[in-house]
Amino acid sequence: MRRVTTLFLLLATLSLASAQEQSAEDSTYIYYRPEQTYGSMSMVSPWGLILNGGFDILQIDGKDRRLLSIPYGAGLRGFYDNTFRHPGATISQIGWGNWLTTEVLPLNWTKNGARWIPNYQLHLIGSGVSYRMMAEWYHHQGIASPELWSIATVTAMHVLNEVVENGGYVGYNTDPIADFLIFNTLGIALFMNDDIARFFSEKMHMTEWSSLPMITFPSGQLGNNGLNYSFKVELPRSARLRLWGLMGMASLLGASYVYDPHHEYSVSIGAGVRGKDLITVDDRARVLTLAIVPTAGIYWDRNNSLLASLTVSGQVDQTAILNVYPGVINISDDISPAIWAAWGSNGTIGFGIGVRGAIGVGYRNK
Repeated sequence: MRRVTTLFLLLATLSLASAQEQSAEDSTYIYYRPEQTYGSMSMVSPWGLILNGGFDILQIDGKDRRLLSIPYGAGLRGFYDNTFRHPGATISQIGWGNWLTTEVLPLNWTKNGARWIPNYQLHLIGSGVSYRMMAEWYHHQGIASPELWSIATVTAMHVLNEVVENGGYVGYNTDPIADFLIFNTLGIALFMNDDIARFFSEKMHMTEWSSLPMITFPSGQLGNNGLNYSFKVELPRSARLRLWGLMGMASLLGASYVYDPHHEYSVSIGAGVRGKDLITVDDRARVLTLAIVPTAGIYWDRNNSLLASLTVSGQVDQTAILNVYPGVINISDDISPAIWAAWGSNGTIGFGIGVRGAIGVGYRNK
């Protein structure tokens, strides 16, 4: 336990030191584009990140989306005990070798054993992208020590994510240990480096294409949320066609095509899998994996800021999801709403409306 906790504290200290050093060096925007008052970029905010990422697990079928019904206290105790109080004892339930090869090192490629994949995708790279974007957002707002505020925001999001995932479960749970103590911290530390941040921004064209979170009535549910990261890789001998992918609760791979003469607008089409249910792999330490279903989607963006998306999948709660971001429907120069609509094959219907940088409101029947 002491070794793991010491590692976390060391990484956190290095992260803070690096943040303070770079705050005086380079304020260039790498991920946040304040001039883009349209699309997903216009929705970037700390509260959006916390809702999209903190409640990410609520996207799967059968989850209670009522925000006031989540057992936050029990979830926080479970997260604290397993991550800081007795991480060594928790890992020992399944064995250190098993834990290292399934959650830390990319050595196990089986369906139930490759749990390290989302750790690298979402908790390492994703955390880094979100950290850097939030730091630049705080900088643009004129807030002192934007890097420290970003660390606090991303950390709060990840704590909430683990609390909600743990829910009312009492007992050993290995899931938050690697997520929080290793990958989240390393992701922040890595993306403090300008060269690494620029590589993923300029070569991979990575950015957040997160959903439009909506508070829905009459039950006080979170109607639409999800933390997603898009990437585009340029292909040789083609100025318009790119390999495209999306990482999040859904993993898609496809192609993106720039179709206008000014190279501003792109259409991306992809297919892949989406998480549907949680399956217990080992109940000694609540080792879980996602049952997956097919999914596909079409995405429309301007300068890598998502304007609209339509996805379909084998989920029953959210079989089809439509997100339309500000900049598509323009009522006036200052008013351009965000629109969300969803349909589930089990009879679920939801829709909502929002504005730039704010949480939307809507309706969801169940």
